[in-house]
Amino acid sequence: MPELKKRKVLLIDDEVPLLEVMKTNLQIEGYDVVTEMSGETGLVSAFVDEPDVIILDIMMPDVDGWEICERLRSDARTKYVPIIMLTALDEAHHVVKGFECGADDYLAKPFDNAELFARIKSVLTKASKGMAVDPLTKLPGKHQIYEETRKRLERRGKFFAFIYVDIGNLRLVNYRYGVNRGDSLITSLAGILRDVVIGDKEFLGYMGEDDFVMLSVPLRVNQIFSTITARFDEALREICPEMEDEGDPGEGSTIKIDMAVVTNEKKQFGDPLQVKHAALEVLKTARGHPGHYCANLKNFPV
Repeated sequence: MPELKKRKVLLIDDEVPLLEVMKTNLQIEGYDVVTEMSGETGLVSAFVDEPDVIILDIMMPDVDGWEICERLRSDARTKYVPIIMLTALDEAHHVVKGFECGADDYLAKPFDNAELFARIKSVLTKASKGMAVDPLTKLPGKHQIYEETRKRLERRGKFFAFIYVDIGNLRLVNYRYGVNRGDSLITSLAGILRDVVIGDKEFLGYMGEDDFVMLSVPLRVNQIFSTITARFDEALREICPEMEDEGDPGEGSTIKIDMAVVTNEKKQFGDPLQVKHAALEVLKTARGHPGHYCANLKNFPV
């Protein structure tokens, strides 16, 4: 059986003795641990090391934990990673400010191992119920996709685009070159989409398998499609260079981007599932084309 991947904890604190103690105890408990001693380096580590949980001290010499928390929450790569604020301050307003900045929980110094472990397990349990990131893509899952779609449905008078992105014929990569390369293609597309999405104005989520959802506006659709298809072709050549030597794979065997767009410009929806079902119907049109294709509900009404 394959070894289960350890949960990764990022510790950001400028107190070296405390960092070392926490690191040792968490490693004994079975966690993979990364430590940083400043807010700025901790922010970089959060993007690069992709932790499952971040434990963040409030009082640090360069940038305080509140600002780092806000910056983590404003970036698509870390928006849904659970954050536990670590502080020696016991004033209620400091705790409140932490939650307002986006923290999921807090720990007041001094604390014991049992409380530390319990807090981490608590935020991970909440995350496993759909409120946090998928371990492969590091993107929010179905629950968050539906919640974000619902928010847009409630904004009367504002147009939005539900963009369903699928890797066509990914199974052929898994069959020919192995599942690891298929996963690499999925994570590469996740990175491409993450680069494309615009901060808090747009949303990116992972439906599972090789399916993603981006929530944007109708005017952005063509730009998004052009960007992701060009970069996807580059990623595919890098991950599966043998495909160029194999020549034309034949109809129905092209690894491609299938995209379905559903907007509320001409059709109103009652709930997120209606939007998703409409997107899946439109996606059938995209899948029927030999190369990259973007099908729009306006052109293919369902």
